[in-house]
Amino acid sequence: MTRRKIPADALEDAASVLRAVAHPLRLRLLEILGQKGECNVSSLCEASGAPQPLVSQQLARLRHEGVLATRRDGSQVFYRVARPEVLGLLECVRRTARGGRSS
Repeated sequence: MTRRKIPADALEDAASVLRAVAHPLRLRLLEILGQKGECNVSSLCEASGAPQPLVSQQLARLRHEGVLATRRDGSQVFYRVARPEVLGLLECVRRTARGGRSS
């Protein structure tokens, strides 16, 4: 089976996304949002165990790179995954953590 060559712009986009998520807390936040769908900063802090300033900083980075989107409800800001394909990266991480096993 011959695979098509990946276009250069797609590789650039992938590299940008990989740089954006390449941090343990950012991966954890994506994992939480992938499971819960949408969360505010307080619930992300609680679920991740990380302090609010650090969580906010990491969320800003993910949002700036277009990985996350936000919705405002009064004074609350809710985050959600804007690029669901990045959740596939977490599955790769899970497989790697299991030593490559798919179960």
